Amino acid sequence: MKKVLSKIVKVLKKLIIPLIIIIILAGGFIYWQKYTEEKKRKLAEEEKRRQEEIQKEKERQLLEEKKKEYLALIEEMKKFFKEGNYKKVKELAEKALALAKEYNFDTGEINKILHQVEVAKYMKRLKELQQANKNIFNYFYVRKEVMKIPSWNDLIKLKKKIYDKTFRNEYIVLLSMSEKYAKEGKEGKESVLNYFSSKDYLYKAKRLREKRNITPDLEREKRIADIEKDTFFAWKKFKERTIPSSLY
Repeated sequence: MKKVLSKIVKVLKKLIIPLIIIIILAGGFIYWQKYTEEKKRKLAEEEKRRQEEIQKEKERQLLEEKKKEYLALIEEMKKFFKEGNYKKVKELAEKALALAKEYNFDTGEINKILHQVEVAKYMKRLKELQQANKNIFNYFYVRKEVMKIPSWNDLIKLKKKIYDKTFRNEYIVLLSMSEKYAKEGKEGKESVLNYFSSKDYLYKAKRLREKRNITPDLEREKRIADIEKDTFFAWKKFKERTIPSSLY
């Protein structure tokens, strides 16, 4: 029995020891495989991060270059604006706005310069209208044209000044027409027609200056009224045709 047990133990030893060795080797292999895979994974992640950083750096450098290009365009716009070359300013603005759209740059400075261009353009037009306004008979044309100018803060003061003066000019024109017809009536040229024409223009002049709060030329208004009275009383033919209810 002892011999049998001894043989069994010997056989088991021969089997167990290799099995243990196999288990140990298998465990080592599995550990090594996992270690290798983890190392590969980490290396892959590191390479991915490295490539991402390289790409980000390329993008940063490109963005920096485009920003410099963008700022250079804005400086050129300012330069040509000072020179009064607004056509060139707008050409550069198109390029700058394209860059701003592509790279999400702030367009505030571009819009500011373009607004200044528009202000300068409208200011030039206002100066032309101000010059035209020196001729009192241009009042209607100037008034119509000045209303086409936007009421921006940079323009509103001059625009209002020109606009208000058109009414002053109209008032003077109405007085001039009234005086012209009054004098012609007094001289015997179609006295009846000229008298009533003069009265009509004088009435319109007074209505206008009251409505628009225009400083009145009371001395001239009185002079015209006196001429009208002279016309009214000077011509017998006129008096025979007209029975006034009151004298103006």
